[in-house]
Amino acid sequence: MALTPRQERFVAEYLADLNASAAYRRAGYTAKDANVAGPRLLAKVSIQQAIQAAREKQMARLIGLRTHRI
Repeated sequence: MALTPRQERFVAEYLADLNASAAYRRAGYTAKDANVAGPRLLAKVSIQQAIQAAREKQMARLIGLRTHRI
């Protein structure tokens, strides 16, 4: 299932500090229910898959930088 633009932003913001509530607010959702809705959004399988894919991409980039420097 494809993510909405706001969900994609949530993933990017979550990776910045691993704080679901703060990422929820920064992604443009209402701050009123961020403490409940952020973790709820994080529990969705599609969000977890997007986070995992982004982490793998980050790791591949880091590994590439390290091997390039050697």
